Amino acid sequence: MFFLVDACQITQQRNNPNNFSQDEILEGREKYSTCMNFIMSLSTTLNSRCINLETTDLSPEENFTYADLSKVHTTQDIIQEVLLYSKRFPQFDNQIAWLHASKAISQKWPCIKNLDK
Repeated sequence: MFFLVDACQITQQRNNPNNFSQDEILEGREKYSTCMNFIMSLSTTLNSRCINLETTDLSPEENFTYADLSKVHTTQDIIQEVLLYSKRFPQFDNQIAWLHASKAISQKWPCIKNLDK
């Protein structure tokens, strides 16, 4: 999780590129790409699983692999939730990123399916 959190910290900064070396700028771009690719892939997966869900009965073990992101306005909202989760639970920083990022996202935006619609 620490690798993801470290990469996503760059999205929280607003810096003047004139104050950084070429190497620092390239490192920042790489971190930004790592964060965005990870968050976009994971959020797309969690949301599509929720959209295609054909049951209303999810076990707690399954629940963190689904998220209803229909009310999320920006990718930044998702990134901020993952960063907040990491601050609340620093004991997970050395564990698998996708697992804890999924928990952060699915706890904030749970998949609540109403099949009567």
